[in-house]
Amino acid sequence: MSIAISNVVVHQGYETFAFAKPTATHRFIRQNEVAKFGSRVSSAFGINGEVATEFADWILEASERQQITPELLASLVVTESSFRKNVRSHVGAIGPAQVRPEYWSNFCGGGDLSDPEENVYCGAQVLSYLIDRCEGDTVCGLSAYNVGPYAKREKAAQRYVNKIDRYLSHLENATL
Repeated sequence: MSIAISNVVVHQGYETFAFAKPTATHRFIRQNEVAKFGSRVSSAFGINGEVATEFADWILEASERQQITPELLASLVVTESSFRKNVRSHVGAIGPAQVRPEYWSNFCGGGDLSDPEENVYCGAQVLSYLIDRCEGDTVCGLSAYNVGPYAKREKAAQRYVNKIDRYLSHLENATL
């Protein structure tokens, strides 16, 4: 595993962390798990099987690192980008997890957030951080992910959380 160590916004209370991409050997061991999860993602969301499997690899790795469920992270990615790799929003959020580089690039180690793999890892790291900041409340974390941690746009946040919940339900009920 290649590891880059970064000090991240220490003045705001963040910590030093290791941001690493898995090695080819590590991925080979997970090949069966990735294939199964990719099939579920493809079935639940109507995503091309090849694309779903590619994303499944990243989602499983990121969710394990950040201790969030892969189903939640996949639901976030489909909500944010429909698994499109090079999407950009009107407010400047980029990639499959729609990460805003001006806010989160340094937090995620300053990598290339236009790389869809790194973008998914960063999105998972941001979501995990926000859930932790919300004292484990996933709804609060998802709301903050969508509208920002200080925004007072409750209706927009609720629509976002409801959409994630619908996708999460589809994925949890997907059969192979």
